Amino acid sequence: MDDKPETELVESARSGDKAAFGNLVDRYQGVVQRVAAGMVGDRDLARDLAQEAMLQAYLSLDRLRDADRFGSWLYGIVLNVCRSHLRDQKASFLSLEAMFGGLSYAALPFAGPEPGPDEVAEAGELHRAVLESVNSLSPKTRAATLLFYYEQLSHREIAALLNVSIVAVKGRLHKARFQLRDRLRAVFEEADARPVKSIGGKAMVKVTIADVVASEQKNEDTGRSRTMYVVMLLDEEGRRVLSIWVGAAEGPAIAMGLRDFQAPRPLTHKFMVDLLQALGADMVEARVESLKEDTFYGIVKLRRAGTEREVDSRPSDALALAVYTGSPIYVAEEVLEKAGITIPEGQTANEPTGKGLDDIVRDFEESSQRSMERWRKESEEREKSPAKQRERDERLVALLYEGTE
Repeated sequence: MDDKPETELVESARSGDKAAFGNLVDRYQGVVQRVAAGMVGDRDLARDLAQEAMLQAYLSLDRLRDADRFGSWLYGIVLNVCRSHLRDQKASFLSLEAMFGGLSYAALPFAGPEPGPDEVAEAGELHRAVLESVNSLSPKTRAATLLFYYEQLSHREIAALLNVSIVAVKGRLHKARFQLRDRLRAVFEEADARPVKSIGGKAMVKVTIADVVASEQKNEDTGRSRTMYVVMLLDEEGRRVLSIWVGAAEGPAIAMGLRDFQAPRPLTHKFMVDLLQALGADMVEARVESLKEDTFYGIVKLRRAGTEREVDSRPSDALALAVYTGSPIYVAEEVLEKAGITIPEGQTANEPTGKGLDDIVRDFEESSQRSMERWRKESEEREKSPAKQRERDERLVALLYEGTE
C-alpha cells in the first residue's frame, strides 16, 4: 500500500477503502499539523484541528475533481478549518460574558458612531463597483485576486490552492492591479478613496516592487567601479514610483525572491525569515517611514503570540524580508510627495516589464556556474598536489599569527 501512487490511493479511498485513506493520512499528517501550528501557534490545538481537517477531507472526497491535486485540496481544507477556529475566537471577544467582564463598549478599539444612511449607500455603491470590476477579470486572475484581497491568503497559500507557482500568483495579482486600476480610477476619484492608511497619524500608501535595476557606479577618487541596485516601488494607482538605492547583497536578494529563484543554500534574508518562523513570529508589514538628508528609514512590523513589535530597519532589508514573506509594503505619503517620480499619463497604462529582475537573476545564475566550475578546478588541483595545499595552509596560519612574536 505504501508504494502505491497517490492518485490510486485517492481513488481507492473514494470507493470506501479506509486503509487507503489511512495511508494518505500518514503521508500528510506531519505537513498538515505544521501548517495548523503555524496559523494557531499552539501544537496541541494544531493536532486537534489537523484531525478535524482530515475528517472533513474524508467526508468530502467525492467533491475532489482531480486526484492529482489532493495535496493542495487538503491544504485548503486545513486553512479553512484554522480560519474558522480563529474567527470563533475573535467572535467570543464580543460575547456577553466578555463585555460584562468590565470592558465598556466605548473602550473597544473599533467602537465609534454608526454610519449614516448616506455613508451606507455610498459604501454599498462602491462595493458593487469593485465586485463588478473584479468579476470582469479572467477566471485565473479573478481567483488569485479574491484569494489574496478577500480571503487574505499569502502568495504561498494561493499557489498551493491553485496548484501554480508563487511566481505565477504574483504575476496574476500584478496583472489584476493594473487592470483594476484603469477600471476603477473614475470610481475612486469620485469617492476620493485613495489607497492610503493611517499609521500613528501618518498617511501610508501601499506599493509593490515593480523592478530592481543594476547600475555600475564609479568612485571618482579611486577610479574603481561597483554594482549598485535601484529598487523601484510603484504605488497601487500606478501614478508614482519611488526609487531606493540598495546594496550589492540586498538587490540580488530582492530580485531572486521576486523571481522565486532557489539558491543551493539559504541566502541571508531567506535565513532571517526561517529564523522568524522558527521563533513563531510573523512579519506583518514593511514600511518606508521617512526621508532624512537623502537617507530612507524603514520599519519592520512583527507579530508573535498576539503581540506586535516594530523594529527599526534599513529599507533594503525590510523590502527583502517582505518579498520572502509575502508581506505588504507601505511608503509614507510625505516620502512619496518628496522623492516620488510622477509617471507620465501616456505610460500609466503600461505594465512594468521586470527586465531588470530577469537580468539580475540571469547574471547571478551565470556567476554561480562560473564560481562552481572554478571551485571544482581548484579542488582537483589541490587533490593532485597535497604539498601545494600544505604550503597554502602554512601561509594562512602564518598570517593569523603575524606580528605576535
